[in-house]
Amino acid sequence: MPSRNDVEASVVVPSHARAWRLRVLLDALAEQTLPRDRWEVVVPHTYGSELGEVLFAGHELTRAGVLRPVAIDPSSAGASRQRNAGWRAARGRLIAFTDDDCRPAPEWLERLVARHVHGAIVQGATCPDPLDEHLWAEPPDRYMQTCNVLYERALLERIGGLDERILTGEDVDLSIRARDAGCQVVAAPDAVTYHAVDAMPLLEKINSQHKWRHLVYLVKRQPRLRQYCEWGLFYKPEHSRALLALLALSNARRRPWALLGVLPYASLERWRHGPDRRAQLRAIRETPGHWVVEIAEVGTFLLGSLRYRTLVL
Repeated sequence: MPSRNDVEASVVVPSHARAWRLRVLLDALAEQTLPRDRWEVVVPHTYGSELGEVLFAGHELTRAGVLRPVAIDPSSAGASRQRNAGWRAARGRLIAFTDDDCRPAPEWLERLVARHVHGAIVQGATCPDPLDEHLWAEPPDRYMQTCNVLYERALLERIGGLDERILTGEDVDLSIRARDAGCQVVAAPDAVTYHAVDAMPLLEKINSQHKWRHLVYLVKRQPRLRQYCEWGLFYKPEHSRALLALLALSNARRRPWALLGVLPYASLERWRHGPDRRAQLRAIRETPGHWVVEIAEVGTFLLGSLRYRTLVL
């Protein structure tokens, strides 16, 4: 096994409860064009010895001496804690973060490393998987998600890594602190990773919105994020328009003209899947369900605002 100084880059992938997704990711990493003597994969995981043996022991990257799993106690696991454990166990001077539901293109790591300059964060592009959908994150992106980003290990050590108190948006907080420490951001639009898009029943999607309440704490901790909120209050434009539509619908029986208040939300939703006719028809069909989800999300932000004593909707 190479020593830390022999490895240029370490790919850190936290994984929890998505073993089959992780296997897809590892297979994609096995296809990377960067020579294997220049990088490694560190997987902080919560799978235990039996499933871990199935996942890791016979994998091609393990046989090549590239893959190193790091077992994490499930009772203390969390994305930020796992990522911190991963980069601290890593051998590389460069740390490339991705997620266990991603599928990096073969040239992904090579292109991230090639774009790196001293003192910089390198952000790649993220697209939905399946491939026929639109681009999600085109670098440079202000949120700097850890599904496709590269940091210097020395920088992570200097700023203390990810804040484990932040349960959602910890990657955004990390990027802000890095830029405050003088880091520039370099875009690598050709370093592409594909992020899984899972179809979810409406009720399950509504129930999954509770996690976003912690974004209120992120805004409280990093007040500059309010400049990206609509009117400094709404976390995203869909929220204000969804509330306007709710007000319109609640008044429509007495004042039919109030239904005009639905149009701003419907107009925004129209472009969700792209500009072509087929995509717009799909968006129209999905708009009622998306609206219900947005209202649930606004409710979640309201609960977060009460918990963290700062108003973000």
